Amino acid sequence: MDVSGMERRHPGRWLALALVGALALWPLFKYQAGPDGELRLRFAAVGWPLTGSVSFQRQGHGVQERQLSSDDLSQHVGHGLPDGVQEVRIPLPRRTVSAEVTLAQLSERTVTHVTWATPRAPALWGDPGAALPFEQRTDADGLMHVRVPELRPGFWVPDVADVLMVLGTWLVFWLLLEARWGDGRAAAFARRHAGWARYALPLVLAWGFLWTLYFPGLVGFDPLLQWEQVVARRFVNWHPPFHTWWLWLIAGPFDSMASVSGLQVLLFAGLLGKVLEELGHWKVPGWARWGVVAWAALSPALGTNVIAVWKDAPFTLMCLWAVLLLLRAERTGGLTVKSAAQLGLCVACISLLRHNGPLLAAPLLVSALWRYRGHRERGTLLILGLGLALLVRGPVYAAAGVVPPPPLLTQVLSIHRLGTAALHADTLPPEDVSTLTRLMPLEEWQKRYTCEAVGRLIWPGTPLYEHQERLEGQGLELARVVGRFAQSHPEAFFDQWVCVTRYLWAMDSLLYIGPFQPDGAAVDRNVFGWKTRSWFPTLAYEYTQLLLKASIGWRSVRVAVWQPAPSLYLLVAGLGVVLWRQRSVGVLLVMQCALTNTAAWLVLSPNPDLRFQFPVMLLAPLTLALMLAPRLVRAGAQAHPGAAPVASDAARGQDVAAA
Repeated sequence: MDVSGMERRHPGRWLALALVGALALWPLFKYQAGPDGELRLRFAAVGWPLTGSVSFQRQGHGVQERQLSSDDLSQHVGHGLPDGVQEVRIPLPRRTVSAEVTLAQLSERTVTHVTWATPRAPALWGDPGAALPFEQRTDADGLMHVRVPELRPGFWVPDVADVLMVLGTWLVFWLLLEARWGDGRAAAFARRHAGWARYALPLVLAWGFLWTLYFPGLVGFDPLLQWEQVVARRFVNWHPPFHTWWLWLIAGPFDSMASVSGLQVLLFAGLLGKVLEELGHWKVPGWARWGVVAWAALSPALGTNVIAVWKDAPFTLMCLWAVLLLLRAERTGGLTVKSAAQLGLCVACISLLRHNGPLLAAPLLVSALWRYRGHRERGTLLILGLGLALLVRGPVYAAAGVVPPPPLLTQVLSIHRLGTAALHADTLPPEDVSTLTRLMPLEEWQKRYTCEAVGRLIWPGTPLYEHQERLEGQGLELARVVGRFAQSHPEAFFDQWVCVTRYLWAMDSLLYIGPFQPDGAAVDRNVFGWKTRSWFPTLAYEYTQLLLKASIGWRSVRVAVWQPAPSLYLLVAGLGVVLWRQRSVGVLLVMQCALTNTAAWLVLSPNPDLRFQFPVMLLAPLTLALMLAPRLVRAGAQAHPGAAPVASDAARGQDVAAA
């Protein structure tokens, strides 16, 4: 059978065949993938907990009944609901066609509005929040019965997830067929991008499965506070406004963090695939590159951080992009104007996405300006890297009315050290004791202080949080108290530093891995009604149990699964080998974000959070793979001592052949 001849005679054959394959998978996707829907009832607000039950019928099944839990009957107010009105959101299977809710203790209130909210927004139905017809009655016992005879949209109505699944599967099948048997423009496109796409596809599948398992992703306390700023349209520089706007831009149109975590899956997979393709040009063996894919796909520490919506994910994404650009620059002998512009954008974003970002961005910018030649390239890098960061922090922040960070944030490191000083209050000068007691009673300092984390001193509800005005204008005074304490008690000061940074370098330490809860949820409590709505709830529960046990169980398992210290030591050892083999300082420039990130947290760490070391954990396997690259054949000495070595013609020819 002449497959190539058949393709030439029928140029749309693979397009049609790919569509048939995608449509064949759609019923399985429809049945098996997706979280429950929600039956939402509105009524006049009550100030007490409710009880009740629900009976419902799924398509093709008999009537089922269950008691409603306190979580089912959580009372949502505000955030889009009229004043004086509350809403309960009862999860039911997506294939439910009718339901009846029985509620007690409503005290003569009546239901005014009923909707059926599917987490996968309808694509062809119209307004997904449209009110449904319903019947209600109250019996002699005071129980209210609300019957909804038909839930719409129905199960088989195509939704956004269906459209994306069919189109995405269609595209992948088509490009695979074209790459294997096609000979037109589509085939050329598929083959041109197959180098990185073959690495990205397994990562999309692995991390995409985690995304469905913890839909809408890991949503901790910080992004929830940022979303409150988005809702209020009042931005405070407690969390970087640049990242708050990132969340607003991506999650805003969908009113869901799922769009943020889903996009991160695609970006991380694509960018890591591009880096692995570049390692192929460095002659890294194929088995090593696929080893990186396996490492990244199977590591819970990497996968859960990819689907987390905190700022460390896009921050690490920018670091990975910088690695790609610098690897290419080292191989080819320098930056082009285009790559310099991209690197400048990375530098600016690294500076803006975290408060300690400038500690990474500045060395990256300076070392790149020193390393690579070309006035246009250097000018482009400087204008975008420094100019864009200053533009956003200055005029853009001012135009958006960004409120400066509160003193509770700017003085957080001093506050943590003062907690140590409070333990030695009987040996402090009277003026220092007076400063401490002015902020908070000594017994409160001593009761709330832990050396591993500052959180218990500054969380909402603590005296420092409730009376932040006491910190106004006290920055220098608190720094002086900390300085005097460090001079008089160097052992205690050093011990506190060892304790708070232990998670960075020790194989066994306290570590916060994310907002995981024993029931399989991974979204912190919030006022928006957001919660984990796993597409596979039973599996999510079992997997979460394994993750939590690994975080507190056997030391060997905890070290292998969660602790970032092994990644740090592998990264440092790998860089040493690469430096010895390549005889070029450029490899340190390539991976410097991971090193400067760790150095920054050694000085500034307030809590033992796994996410702080995300760059190290992601770049460690790439460094180990780079160890296996043969030394690049380079030209003679350069005119400029800081210039990047230029690969010889023979090396360039090898690179082209590898591509």
